[in-house]
Amino acid sequence: MDEVIISKAITETYVKDLLESMEVEVAIVGAGPSGMTAGYYLAKNGVKTTIFERKLSIGGGMWGGGMMFNRIVVQAEGKEILDELGIATKEYQKGYYTADAVEATSVLCSQAIKAGAKIFNLLSVEDVMIREDDKITGLVLTGALYLWQICTSTRWL
Repeated sequence: MDEVIISKAITETYVKDLLESMEVEVAIVGAGPSGMTAGYYLAKNGVKTTIFERKLSIGGGMWGGGMMFNRIVVQAEGKEILDELGIATKEYQKGYYTADAVEATSVLCSQAIKAGAKIFNLLSVEDVMIREDDKITGLVLTGALYLWQICTSTRWL
């Protein structure tokens, strides 16, 4: 194995994806369940969407489920989303459904990416840029080694 090739492959492909995400229609701050769900539906509908997560892992607290048991509980409206994504649910009692939190988190992340959303972890949103007519026009991001400004349209989540 050639470590230089491996390092170049990681760096070049990451920077290419990040550069392509400097102009997006929607930037979402936080890759928890809500951020990834929003990213999934926006990207699925053709909206150029990028999600920024400051932590190493995405999914927020959903990995831990409820009470640190890897199960989540949803009602009918939430079940519709899980069904669309192909996440298995079991009826607990009328109107309440359980799902495996690890499956739900990993499938939600995978489906958001497959729909076209870009997810960048380990990038912290530090500030927003406001320009013309008090519209938000960008984000100021910090990562381990750099400061980026991402320009977007006026839609924000």
